[in-house]
Amino acid sequence: MTIYNKHEFYFLDSAYQEKHKELFAFFENLGVSIEINEDFAGLKTLLTSKDKDDYPYDFDPAFETRMDNSTAFVLYAKIGNEVVATYAAKKLSMTTFIEAMKEKFSGTYEDVSDILGISAYSSCQWVSKDHRGKKIGRVLDHLKKHICFDLMKCTNNYAIHKEALKEYHTEHLSYSNSKKLATIPNGDVGGAGEAIDKIYNITYITDIEWAEKQSEIKTLYSS
Repeated sequence: MTIYNKHEFYFLDSAYQEKHKELFAFFENLGVSIEINEDFAGLKTLLTSKDKDDYPYDFDPAFETRMDNSTAFVLYAKIGNEVVATYAAKKLSMTTFIEAMKEKFSGTYEDVSDILGISAYSSCQWVSKDHRGKKIGRVLDHLKKHICFDLMKCTNNYAIHKEALKEYHTEHLSYSNSKKLATIPNGDVGGAGEAIDKIYNITYITDIEWAEKQSEIKTLYSS
């Protein structure tokens, strides 16, 4: 396994790999390398160039405007030179995100309280259709959370998803909470779901909750 450190501010060095050795061993056993970078334009080009049956979503606009590389990153999982999975995260308060979502998507919004502290919003999760069912996306999500908490020093990580994926986010991605955020009559809210989806949740976990789950989560990597 190779680690490609292409980010100016965040590095997955040998000490970091040792700290999360069970996670990196999972990728090594699959022959998967990891790249961290700050090329959001490249991420957009990669995802939007895919066939619609592989990536049927619009690119998340939160990752193409006013990007600050010191507060955001892109993750790639690679087999050889091929990117087989992606993720992205940035520091963004939940209140700011929800207000921007209201401007873009008309609907009925629930009263969701902001989380105190420093928030990281994550999105652009994708796994190649040829490599699904191998837990690559799930474990890449875990690495993303570690980077948000360890390196960006955030105190919580949140994302949005369609209501039908609540169990996936709480049971498989190990978020601690998932609450109804909005009913969007026109659906089609970015990478969170398809045009037919109307109800969206916001899911989140704090750094303390994430740390408390580590013993349980690490058993996934060898199972």
